[in-house]
Parts: sequence; C-alpha cells; structure tokens
Amino acid sequence: MRSSSGEQPAQSLPAALRVAYHPFDRAGEAPAGVLAAIRFGAANSPPAGLTIDVGLEPLQASAATPGAELWFATGPVHTGQWSDSAAAGPGRVRYAHDDHYLFAVVELDEREHGGILLTAEYVYAAVRHFQQQSGFPHLLRMWNYMDAINEGSGDLERYRQFNVGRGRGLGDVIQSYPSATAIGRQRPNHVLQVFWLAGKVAGQSLENPRQVSAYHYPRVHGPVSPVFARALIAPDHTLLISGTASIVGHHSQHHDDAMEQLEETVRNLSSFAPHVRRPRTAAQGDLLKVYVRDPELTPRIAERLRQLYPTSAILFVAADICRRELLLEIEAISLAS
Repeated sequence: MRSSSGEQPAQSLPAALRVAYHPFDRAGEAPAGVLAAIRFGAANSPPAGLTIDVGLEPLQASAATPGAELWFATGPVHTGQWSDSAAAGPGRVRYAHDDHYLFAVVELDEREHGGILLTAEYVYAAVRHFQQQSGFPHLLRMWNYMDAINEGSGDLERYRQFNVGRGRGLGDVIQSYPSATAIGRQRPNHVLQVFWLAGKVAGQSLENPRQVSAYHYPRVHGPVSPVFARALIAPDHTLLISGTASIVGHHSQHHDDAMEQLEETVRNLSSFAPHVRRPRTAAQGDLLKVYVRDPELTPRIAERLRQLYPTSAILFVAADICRRELLLEIEAISLAS
C-alpha cells in the first residue's frame, strides 16, 4: 500500500466539507443544498442529491435525537445511476456529486447474489469500476452495513466472509486506503449496503500507534485482512476517523465491560488529536456516531461521552460490532472549519 503525500498546494484544495446531524423533529428547518442524506430509522430530512436509508435504529439519548446525517454540497449537485453489468447489474450505483466531492451507494440483496462473500465481491467490483471512470478517483470514507455480522464460526463468520469478498472485489488497485466502518444491523433486511465519499484530490491515510493496522492483522482474525485505514485526513484537512473500538494491538480489551471498552475506545480516538488542524476548545465541531450493541447501555455511555465531548454532536444507533465481544464502536468527524 502507498499512502498519499498528504499536503496539497493551497490552490488545489477543494471546498471545506460540511456535515451535520439532523434531528427527527426539525424536518423542514435544515438549509438546502444537501449532497447526501444518510437517514436512520424513519427520519425525515431535507431534499438531498442522494438519500440513503440505512436499517439502523437511532437510540433516544436526548430531547432532539438525530435521525439523519447530512453532507452539504458546495455548489450545484448532479445525480445519476451507473451500472456495471459484469459486477452488480443495471442501475446498481446511485450517486450525487458537486464540483469537489461525490457520494455514492451500492445496495445488493444477498439472496440474489449467492450470500455475503459473493455479494461483497460484486459490490466492491462495482465500486472499483465506478471509481475508475467517475472523475472522483480517490476514496476518502466508506461505510459497510450488513445483516448478522457475527453469525457463523471461525472463517465462516459473516464478517470474515465479507472481508474475503471485499478483497476480491477491490483487487490491488487502491493506492491509499480510506477510513471505513463495518457494522451489523439488528433488524435484518438481507441487503449489503456500501456507500462512500470520494474526491478529486487524495487524502492522507493515518494509522493508530496503539493498534496494528487492520490490513496487517494476523491470520487469527481471518483469511483476508480488512482493507481500511484507521483514519484519513481529507483534502480540506477534515479528519475522518474510522469505526474505532476497544482494541489495542490487534486484541480486543475489556470483554463484556462496556464502560471500560468506552474508555479504551476514547484513548484510541485521542491518538488522532495531533492531526486536528484547526484551533478548538473541547472538541467543538466534532461529530461522533456511536454504535451500541445493547440499547440499555446507551444512557451510561451517553453520560460519559457528554462529559468528555461537551460541545460535540453525538448520534447513537443500535448495531452489532464486527467482533462478538465488543459492545460499542465510535466513528468521528473533526471538521476543518
């Protein structure tokens, strides 16, 4: 793997990324100009270039629980569909882009494509082929949502099978891994859903010194390692942190203790603090998405996170984590401005 050189000349930098969580009860109040809306549960959201409904339920942790994640455009939005008949069938990639960034999604029913391994291979082959001709060749951030992520034993576990298919579909074309999240739905719908942010300018992949890079995991974690970076600095210097859990080295920590797992996860997130490029106080402007295996744990987790990140926007959703012993996972966005 080659990582990008990181710093770009000032004149080549795209417009700043803008992201916000949108409460359920304010369907008509958000500004227009949304590039992509990622909707949780039965959320409403403003009109978007691309709307992605994910089968994850938001958890009530405040009076205004967010139900959608909005990525804003910096100019006119163009939308479309693209098909890769060799990989995913007609109309399988939906996308929206402005002059700087692209959001796209592939959604395939596993029952129609031979199970999780083959479906992941089809999806990621479509991602690869689409990206090669899209005009936005650099993957920055990816999300992978699937059913029953922990089902199966040993190398037949569904997450491990997904990693095999993802590796086959991507091939060896990626020069720099994006940040990413892989999560299991608790309400099955048989769909493997992969969506992503891409740009015309490359980001800079980052690794966590407390953790073994995922793409260097030993064989004990499966026949094919996950292919993602622990974080990525976007071209505008926004920090995009991958789904992060209570893992040190490559070992899970604090089995069955959610609050100790939370503290370990926060230590992992804090490893990226030196890469935040803007002045700030108490993580102002950050967005955290917290995936919680047992919804009953949410109040305690929420209380602790609000102590640690009092000015951050936090979205809690019910989800299964990629390892059975892990009870929560957090991804984060630290906006550049």
